[in-house]
Amino acid sequence: MCFDFEKTLLPKPELPTGFCVLHWDVSHIQPHAELIYQSFHNDTDGAIFPTFRDNKRCLSLMQAVAASSSFLPAATFLIGYSGEENTESGLLQHIAGIQGMRHSLETGAIQNVAVLPEFRRKGIGRALVLSSLHGFRSIGCLKVTLECTAENYPAVKLYQQCGFGVVRVYHREILP
Repeated sequence: MCFDFEKTLLPKPELPTGFCVLHWDVSHIQPHAELIYQSFHNDTDGAIFPTFRDNKRCLSLMQAVAASSSFLPAATFLIGYSGEENTESGLLQHIAGIQGMRHSLETGAIQNVAVLPEFRRKGIGRALVLSSLHGFRSIGCLKVTLECTAENYPAVKLYQQCGFGVVRVYHREILP
């Protein structure tokens, strides 16, 4: 799927009360890895990508992403949740994460849009993707791509609502 800044209006991300966007910090490697594991190990993406079924492999993946020369901190975020009643306490649960990569001066790529299952369908994924897109735009990207499992209808719908269009469809066999 592809988002084209020249053809698509980019709305401002909005989160419900008790949630906040956290900009990239190297201390976020472990929370990103845990979110990838918790979000994907029991779903279709986990069936396709064995890395997502193992917590240690998710950590290795996130370490490799963060160490890559194409890693883009400006488009990498966590979303924290403090609870509606605890917004002053400062205690946050990491409930969603996204990583940005740069393929060229003009093209970026979103990796691993991870939202814990109990926080899905609350606008969190939308705010996360839009935050990342704003990060890509801030460094001059004209297009942003991402891969999505076609059978993950809620994710496809989310990306289309954010302005992504389908570029091509790949088929992968899901092994037991």
